[in-house]
Amino acid sequence: MIARLASLSDASDPAVSRVLEAMSSIPRHMFVEPPLRHRAYSDCSLPIGRGQTLSQPMTVLSCLAAVDPGESDTMLEVGSGSGYLAAVAGRLCSRVTGVETMLELVHRSRNVIEELGLTNVLIQYGDGGAGWPSAAPYDCIIVSAAADAVHPGLFSQLSEGGRLGAPVFGDGGQSFRFFRKKDGRMEEYRAGFACRFVPLTGRFGSIE
Repeated sequence: MIARLASLSDASDPAVSRVLEAMSSIPRHMFVEPPLRHRAYSDCSLPIGRGQTLSQPMTVLSCLAAVDPGESDTMLEVGSGSGYLAAVAGRLCSRVTGVETMLELVHRSRNVIEELGLTNVLIQYGDGGAGWPSAAPYDCIIVSAAADAVHPGLFSQLSEGGRLGAPVFGDGGQSFRFFRKKDGRMEEYRAGFACRFVPLTGRFGSIE
């Protein structure tokens, strides 16, 4: 899987290289139900129950490389699902907080993360659509479910210079967009990409 991802991406980019190394140390099959483990290292999304999915490896690589978490950074993932992206991020930064609305997935992901010995990754049960203030501020935020817009609460919990990536509904589908906090304001800092995430659940899944 790692060799295939490296061949399809710019492995000379330090951010991409760091994420690939982190992904190589996290066994993806542990985040997949046993009947699907033979597909764990294919570049495809996989169901994890309750209508949720584990993102395809290329999406995980693209999202993490774009926000580029550093060793001393803190990170929030909204909609942590299986916990795979949070686990990979745990190899890249100092502390990762994942928030998930489905208790079954919280218990399952916590067990896998504990088995892997990732003491800097904490999965919280709750609605993270507007962020998770108790662990803020964050240097990086990734939203792993699609909404109509990025909730302002997420921006407010981002540190100055911090990066945020989120899938947003638009005309004709979804696009994964990237923002940076500069002088207290949010700006898009790089081109996004077309994507397909499950909808964000909870109170903040749709903003009118």
